Amino acid sequence: MPALPEARESLTYWESRAQTLPRRAVRKRREARAMAARWRNRVTEAERLEYGAGLLGAVFMVLAERRLPTTTRHTGRTLVKAAMWTAVVTTVLVVALLAALLAAAVALVV
Repeated sequence: MPALPEARESLTYWESRAQTLPRRAVRKRREARAMAARWRNRVTEAERLEYGAGLLGAVFMVLAERRLPTTTRHTGRTLVKAAMWTAVVTTVLVVALLAALLAAAVALVV
């Protein structure tokens, strides 16, 4: 079996295992995240060997397989998670500020 499909299959397994394990299985989830990181590095190296490094390699990969390189996909998911948490925290802070302003306005009126 060629290195790239095997590495992608293993990466998919470890990523799905990390997502499906229950929260209380801390050690197993830690192991799954560590193995997913190792396989992500292996997939990245296999993609570089097959398509080349840098932007040109990414373009070749998109043209050949219609998929983004693994590092780009992983970085994109990480950025989306960070943006989501930032939006949640900002929303909570704005609601808390509005509640404080409303309480101050009620206190002034009374």
